[in-house]
Amino acid sequence: MTAPDTWSETALVNVYDMTNATNMDIAAITETIDIDMGDKDGEAISTVKGGRLWKKTPQADTSITFEGYPISIGSSTDVTPDGLIQFFHHSGSDHVEPLSVTSSLTRAGFGVTIMWTDDTTCTTARGAVVEAANALRYDFQNCYFVSCKASYTDKVLKATWIFKCPAFNSAGTANLTTNSCDETAAMPGTGFATITSDAEIEE
Repeated sequence: MTAPDTWSETALVNVYDMTNATNMDIAAITETIDIDMGDKDGEAISTVKGGRLWKKTPQADTSITFEGYPISIGSSTDVTPDGLIQFFHHSGSDHVEPLSVTSSLTRAGFGVTIMWTDDTTCTTARGAVVEAANALRYDFQNCYFVSCKASYTDKVLKATWIFKCPAFNSAGTANLTTNSCDETAAMPGTGFATITSDAEIEE
């Protein structure tokens, strides 16, 4: 096996609902993925001598955007849900048909993991990758589900889902992890042990 020239066509996408402890694979309803890694920005401050001092600003939030095709609001216990509306509102944990959800003040926390790999034995973005395979994984913890917009302008129901992730939790521990491996070493799976309760906020 040789390393691919590019990662294309398929990916593994996992969303972990911290409240209901539901580990969901949503690749089947996802069409596009965009990762807007938060900038480590700053600005120059001029001194009276004509010099410049670099003033750092805190790293911006990362936005993870998915476009997909929901056909339901999504059962709170389904590991491959047909939609994410219930998880956006998070006013309960309905898993008995007919499903229902209402708007609420709850701002629940999520983990989001995305992986590209040529390991055909790996079926989840959080899974381990065997030696002799290649992989690239982005892992985001303590995320907020900030946007869930539906569109029918192309005569097919489509949704845009956006999760936002701060670079660090309240203790200063990193929320963003990126891993990769080539054919010389296996890559272990990533669990939920480091997910904190930072994102479990109710107004």
